[in-house]
Amino acid sequence: MARTDVKEPVPVLDADSRWVRPALENRFATGVLIASSGIYNAAMVPADAGGTVFGFVLAGSRIDHEFARSLRDVTQNEVAILGDDVLGSTLPPAKLPWRAGNTWWTMLGQGKERRIIEIEGEHYLAAALPLVSGAEVQPLAVVLQSRDRALAPYRRIQLGLLLLGLAAAMAGILASAMLARSVTAPVAKLVEGTEQVAAGNFEFRIDVHTGDEIGDLARSFNGMIQGLRERRDRQKFVSQSTVEMIQARLVMKGAVGMRKLLTVLFSDMRGFTAMSEQMPPEDVVKILSACLGLQTQRVKKYDGDVDKFVGDCVVALFSGDDDALRAVRCATEIHQAIDDYNASHAGEQPIAVGIGIVTGEVVLGSIGGQDRLDFTVIGSNVNLCSRLCSLAGPGETLLPESTYQIVQDQVAADLLDPQYVKGFTQAVAVYRVKSG
Repeated sequence: MARTDVKEPVPVLDADSRWVRPALENRFATGVLIASSGIYNAAMVPADAGGTVFGFVLAGSRIDHEFARSLRDVTQNEVAILGDDVLGSTLPPAKLPWRAGNTWWTMLGQGKERRIIEIEGEHYLAAALPLVSGAEVQPLAVVLQSRDRALAPYRRIQLGLLLLGLAAAMAGILASAMLARSVTAPVAKLVEGTEQVAAGNFEFRIDVHTGDEIGDLARSFNGMIQGLRERRDRQKFVSQSTVEMIQARLVMKGAVGMRKLLTVLFSDMRGFTAMSEQMPPEDVVKILSACLGLQTQRVKKYDGDVDKFVGDCVVALFSGDDDALRAVRCATEIHQAIDDYNASHAGEQPIAVGIGIVTGEVVLGSIGGQDRLDFTVIGSNVNLCSRLCSLAGPGETLLPESTYQIVQDQVAADLLDPQYVKGFTQAVAVYRVKSG
């Protein structure tokens, strides 16, 4: 969707096989990224929330002369970064003994040994460390410590030269080890971060102690995690249909409204208003949360979506195959779950709900002003469902005749007297689902 290295969108080569698939399969999605703007030491992580992948973030630090100079500032040694050619160097590339076509691993003892290299009459202790392994291109960070400059003050004193040579060798080994840690540790931390995010841990944070490109990458990674965490937390307050509506608005760049055939379920607690007036506020919230939580679990179990909570009322939507039957079974389990709750809280005020279910065409749309929108369902079938919910007694589930005809072969129900409901001129045939 966007890039920071160039203004124009350009393709990422082998994006699916080298980056996207490993990231989706929770494998290390790291390696060398070859782009038109340069070569990068990169890592990819999926951007997801609630199990839905919205895209991918591919972040990398460009491997160039500036990157090499940053390493020199840390190690106080000359640095050359080698790939198929010299990618970055603190020494003029023309002075280096390596050229395209050479085998860097062979010249440097395959990264296991250190070599003394002469560059224009000056001797350097060279140690190689791969920046990235397991990739098609494996850049080497070669630390070049000038032994001549280190030993120059002691050349006149033979014994001092010998001691300093030993000290320089030990310092070189220590510096190489510290360099390996300073280069690989932040990258390893980023890899760990991608694993944590892929596992759904949005509390992970990388401690940033440097101001170089790796530090910038770590700060960007922390910002990405914070954004994902905030998006996940906000999503708890909206329904899945609202999330899908927002995505549709982004694609269509306008208001979204559509007619759709689905099943609407209204569930309302009986006597809750009078109960709440006689109870402490914290007890009211506790009981209400328990009741709404039980219902939400059953709605999700039967592949429904809680559209909203209106006080002590639950509005849920079911779509797809057998939506009416799934809604009726969901209502039956809601009543049973509330009965079980009452049995386990015998000393408390018992609770009960009445449920209305209607299957038919509704209008889904985003309603409101420019600054505040709500995505919901409207229409006569929604109104009818609300009226049936109001008519239902404690532990009852009411259906109109049109909905009962859909499930009559699988649901037992009693026909009640026709009901006149507000907003409808004709009496409505109503069925009450039998319990058990």
